[in-house]
Amino acid sequence: METLRISHATTICISSKEKFGFSRNYFLAKEMGSSGKKSARKLSGINVVDEQELREASANIEPKHQNDVAVLINSYKSSYPKWVFDLSDEGTAPAE
Repeated sequence: METLRISHATTICISSKEKFGFSRNYFLAKEMGSSGKKSARKLSGINVVDEQELREASANIEPKHQNDVAVLINSYKSSYPKWVFDLSDEGTAPAE
């Protein structure tokens, strides 16, 4: 059995089976990887964008893959009658 010290207050024992496996507690592993510092990322640290500025920026976004989307939609439209037939009673094989 091996003893692992995570912090000044937390010590855990790890068996040889756990040592190389994935049976460690997720939260203990997260605590081991931390440096003890608290995150400086807070909601108050996010810059707020003006609504009008956001609307203008979103209006200038060019839609990507317009042609691919149109081809795909047309393919679905042309395949629809076949799907209806395949899913109907006429499109199924008779039961034996």
